[in-house]
Amino acid sequence: MRRSVFHYIGFFVLVFAFLIGVVHFELSGEHIRYHQHRRNPSEADLGVCLRCNQDVFLCTHLPIIKIDTFGQDIPGRPLAFGTPYINDDFMLFTRHTTPDGETETPAHVTVIHNDNDWNHDTDIPLFESMATIRLRGNSSRFFYKPNYRLRLVHPDESNNRLPLLGMNPGHEWALHGPFLDKTLMRNYMWMNMASYVMPSEFVPGVRFFELFLNGEFQGLYVLMETLRVDRHRVDMTRYRTGMPETSYFFRIEGRSAQPGRIIEPFSTYTLRTEQGRITELIYPTYINQNETILNYVMGSISAFERFLYSPEILSNPRAVERYIDIESFVNYFIINEFIGNNDLFSGSTYFHKDIRGRIVAGPVWDFNNIFDNFFVSFPYDEFMLNGRGWFDRLFMSPYFTEAVIRRWTALRRGPLAEERLVNYMDDVIDWLGSAVDRNFEVWGFSFDYRNLSILARRNTRREERVLGITIADMNPSSFEEAINQKRDYVIARARWMDEHIVILRQYSHPSRHALWHLR
Repeated sequence: MRRSVFHYIGFFVLVFAFLIGVVHFELSGEHIRYHQHRRNPSEADLGVCLRCNQDVFLCTHLPIIKIDTFGQDIPGRPLAFGTPYINDDFMLFTRHTTPDGETETPAHVTVIHNDNDWNHDTDIPLFESMATIRLRGNSSRFFYKPNYRLRLVHPDESNNRLPLLGMNPGHEWALHGPFLDKTLMRNYMWMNMASYVMPSEFVPGVRFFELFLNGEFQGLYVLMETLRVDRHRVDMTRYRTGMPETSYFFRIEGRSAQPGRIIEPFSTYTLRTEQGRITELIYPTYINQNETILNYVMGSISAFERFLYSPEILSNPRAVERYIDIESFVNYFIINEFIGNNDLFSGSTYFHKDIRGRIVAGPVWDFNNIFDNFFVSFPYDEFMLNGRGWFDRLFMSPYFTEAVIRRWTALRRGPLAEERLVNYMDDVIDWLGSAVDRNFEVWGFSFDYRNLSILARRNTRREERVLGITIADMNPSSFEEAINQKRDYVIARARWMDEHIVILRQYSHPSRHALWHLR
């Protein structure tokens, strides 16, 4: 039977509408990312709580996690906590309470998470588990409100994988306590925004919650998935005993790297790494890191680095695709450059490679110090990372440089558009509601920099002191001031990058590498 022209027109209209829907769905990120403040009800949505009574200390729309360490101190504080020191503009850190900073103490964890309802500290828990806990982080160990690493275990001490706060099951979690970040949201917001820039599986899941520790209310925290080889996190082909080749996962780190996991690829023994930084092999795990595996991993990374530091990066720039996933490196550069992640190639810099693939940049980690929230200030109007680590050489390739420029321009027309960023920040503030006030009832003393040690606040550089900028100017005196500072910096940073992204071309221009071309 012959079909009418209207039938075909209708068919193509439906297809077009479907494709538009897919594009919108992709842009929203909702199918790959759970944005807690969009999915969970706010205080206004829940209305007046009808279940509160005199026995309730806390009634909140956020989940509650309660941790009991049976009277034991949680290990991981620096030996000189409370009396850190500084040498002009370079901060010196003392050792942890243990040589490796990894000692843990037993704990019991209770998770209260009522679906679409108020949560109370006296409610029946959704999950309970035994656990081990310690402090985590580097400079954050000096903060009065610490970060924790939590490992859920069964009574026999085997791992207990639970889907905490609606995230994928896992036994290891990071509890981020925003302290230097007075907006409370850098890790939450920008992990979620990073999932618009790169695949969501390269970005840890995040959820707000309120914490009780040994019966004491600790305010607002962010639960974060840790970076592990797992089908729900860094999903790779697993290592099998006796295999001469393997998938691997490594990071570039500083003083917190474990000595037994250090590897030395080409960039290390040719002194091309950032000063004082080392490469740590995370997977295969230490027990499987025999000489054969270590040599394979070092050889694989070194093959890429030898290409990168050879003239071939200029004569045959697209050949870099033999070694790395270019798209992942473009996205990794853009998100970290935009947010001003000063840690990149100095610490918490992760890469992985499946045995069947190429080196992939990511996952991302630890956004607490981004957007000018480090101990000292960083200007919004300059590039920070194009000369760091492998990026210094990758930008010698016009192929890589043009890919970065195109990707940034596209993102600014969509997920990273100014209005979307500002609205996202405002939506998170509105959703957090009274949890912000409760947090600063505990930690509000930190708004007066005179209450803080020098490694728990922001400080002035020498050139800023000459200009009359004071420590009081560097540290916000209220939540509202912190939000305004961050909002203004994000807007200024994005607009500056819009105008200047094309100047990255100078790093791949033939005139800049004329001597190489003459060889």
